[in-house]
Formats: sequence, structure tokens, C-alpha cells
Amino acid sequence: MKNIRIYSCSVLLLCAGLLGACSDDPETEQAYVQTDSPTFTANKRGVAADGETLRIGVRSNTYWIIRQQAEDDWFTLSPKAGSGSREVEAAIAANTGQERSATLVFETEQGRMQQITLRQEGHNSTVRFLNDDFGTGTSAQSVAQFDGWNRNGIGSLRCQYWGNDVNVDAGQPSAGYDGASGGNGIVFAADSANFILGGIALKGDINFNLSFGCTTSQAIFNPGELKVFFSKDLVNWTPIAYERSSSAGWERVNIPFYLPEGVDQLYVRFLGRKADAYRLDDVTLAEGDGRGETITFVEDIVEYEEITVFDETFDWCVGPNSTLPGNDGKNMTTVSNRNGWEGNLVYMHNGFPKVGTSSGLGYLTSPAMTAVGEKRVDVTVTFNVGIMGSDLSDIRLIVLNSGSVEGSESKTFTIESDNYWETRSCVINGATKETQIRFSAIQAKGNRFYIDNVKATFTDVKEKL
Repeated sequence: MKNIRIYSCSVLLLCAGLLGACSDDPETEQAYVQTDSPTFTANKRGVAADGETLRIGVRSNTYWIIRQQAEDDWFTLSPKAGSGSREVEAAIAANTGQERSATLVFETEQGRMQQITLRQEGHNSTVRFLNDDFGTGTSAQSVAQFDGWNRNGIGSLRCQYWGNDVNVDAGQPSAGYDGASGGNGIVFAADSANFILGGIALKGDINFNLSFGCTTSQAIFNPGELKVFFSKDLVNWTPIAYERSSSAGWERVNIPFYLPEGVDQLYVRFLGRKADAYRLDDVTLAEGDGRGETITFVEDIVEYEEITVFDETFDWCVGPNSTLPGNDGKNMTTVSNRNGWEGNLVYMHNGFPKVGTSSGLGYLTSPAMTAVGEKRVDVTVTFNVGIMGSDLSDIRLIVLNSGSVEGSESKTFTIESDNYWETRSCVINGATKETQIRFSAIQAKGNRFYIDNVKATFTDVKEKL
């Protein structure tokens, strides 16, 4: 009996312990309220650095209210209280006086608090629409590949970057002028290299100042070898004059100007005329101070004519097959200098050529773009292309002699389906009368394709009568 009583007692004690453990309440999560930052800043117009309404991000797991340490009337908050995580919108009036600030306290029902400062710049501060110092630590990376842009400003949200023969590089950091950021700069790595940035929202303003740092590796700085252009549509480019000393070292350039009413966005193009001779940094578009002349855009005083460089339909091709796909057969004739077109392993079908064989890399080269004349232009190329059978779906367009395509000497096109025509296009930047284009397979085996209707055009500018 003794043993039984001890066992029974042990079981009861164990059960009591388990019940006691199961009846404990889980630990309650501690209440909290936090904000994205201890300080939130608006410019003198009452908007954030990106040009949008200032928003305060709140993270919390409970109910909270906002208390102000003073009765400030230059901003309103919505909402002034909430539960959980959300954004608080601060509507801030324009500031015509000195810099001002307010202290806000976010407080929970449990007494947890988060204090922040709401700050607004004064009337004498400068509003920037775009500023970019191009980051740091990059070595000769093309603009097309670079993803470290450091853009900010109230018009910068949709700003984009383009370039041909232009690299981002930290090899010779900017110095010697106010605001020189050091770090990366833009290097014009070939003759007639272009760097374009834009889509800068102008927010209804008309008076601006464009500034940038620049230097040269030559004995003197020549503004004719680093040119600046403005555009309102990314198509037409108006040359902009600027003044700078002949010093070879880093120096900041300022271009004050007005724009006509109704211009919503601006693009800026820098053209380097001599390979590796010029560098650029710290591009800034800011509000103006009342100086400068009104820009007359070139499209307002000139008219445009589309010039055809070549429009090849390949009607002279005659072969046993008239539709895709086709069996090569034994009677195909190799293309040899027909209408200026030459190639390797190129055969004629009825009305179009086939490029390559099952085990040979083929290519087709255009005639030179003699219609361009004594200048450099941007040439638009369109063409139809089809892949034979189930061969590799990629082909390459190569630019020969001068010019580039998307900042490179070649561009790869992927064709979505076999044995069907598809239309592709691209722009050859900086083309001259010597420029040719080559349609080429990428690999020797199983990369056959068809080409047809190759058209190249550019826009010629003439003064309006």
C-alpha cells in the first residue's frame, strides 16, 4: 500500500505541474511606436527631396497619437492618430522666411514615445531639380551597365541615362570647386561620344541654372570639344554655349537660362569630341536666380526631312524557294557585291537572302552610308528577320568603321519564333558616310537566318523659311 500511495502522489504532483504550466498566459508583446527617421526635411516649397508630398513612415503594434510641443501653423498632419503601421502625410506651406522646425512626439496608450523633428529649409536655399555625383568606386564601366546612379532632386524621379562610348570611372576624381564630390566621373572614351540624361520634371518653372564639373587631359580646355545640348523631346537637340577658363584642371561651369512656357521636362546631352580627353561630374539642374537668356529650341526655327540611306528589298534575289522555311537545295547562288551588299555563306531565295549554313557562320554586310555626307548623324535601321527551322534564335548586328549601337559596336537580337518574319529596329549613333552594318550569326553551327526589307534613314535639319 505504501508503494501505491507514493506512486499516486507522484502522479498527482506531475499533473498539477503540467496544469500549472499550461495555465500560464503567453507573454504579451510590448507596445512600441517608431518612425523611419528622427528628422524629416522639406524644401522651401514644402515638398520632399523627390518633389512629392512629405510622408512620415510609422511602425507600431498599437494605437498612437501625435503631440506637438508648440502650436505650429505652417504644416498640417493627416492623420494625427492611428493604429498600427501606416504613413502620416505632412502638408507644408511654402516658406518665405528663415529655416524653421517643429518637434513631434508619437505616443502610445502605454506611454511609449518616439520624438522626431520636422524641418523646412528657408527662402534663401536653392531648390534642385536634379543632382547626381555618379557614386564612387567604379572602374571603366559603360553607362548602359552602370546601376549606381545617385540622382536626387524634385524633378529626378523619372530621370534616365543613356550613352555611347561613355564610361563611369573613379580614376581622376573631381576636386577644386565648391561641391566637388570626388568619386566617379563620366569619361568620354571615343571621338563623338554622347552622354545623355533627362526626363527631368520642371514643375512649371521657367528659370534654371545648369552646372557641372569638368576637366581635360589636354594642355587647355576647349569648350568646342565638350559640347552641351538641350532637348524637350529626346529627338531634337539645341546647342548651348557656355563659358569656362582654359585651365585643364577641374572647374565648375554654370549655365543660367530661361525656358519658354509649356516645357514640361528637359534632357541634357554632353558630346565629347576627342577620345579620353574630357571628364564630367556633379551635374546639377537647380532653380535660377533671374539671370540667363531664353532658350530657342532648334525645332521651333527649323524643319526636318527624312533622308533614306538605303532601302533594300532584295527583289534581285532569285532562288528555288519563295517562302519560309526552305530547303537550301544545290542551286543557290552566293551573294557577291549586289547593290553594294556582300557576305559570307549567303544564298538567295525568291526575294530575300538566307545567311549561314548548318555548319558555317554566315554574315551579310551593307553598303557604306554615303548618303550621310560630311557629318555625323543618328541613323535608324529597321529590318525583317526570320530564323530557319529550330536554329539558334539570336543574331547580331555589328557596326563597322564608325558609329555605335546603344553604346557598343554590336547589338544582339532574339527572334521569338522559328520560320516567321519579325520586325526589329535600332539606332546607329554617330554614323558617317563610311559606316556599314553587318548582320551576322553568333555561332557557326545551327545559326541560319533570313533577312529582308533593310531600311536605314536619318533626319536632316533645314532652316524654316
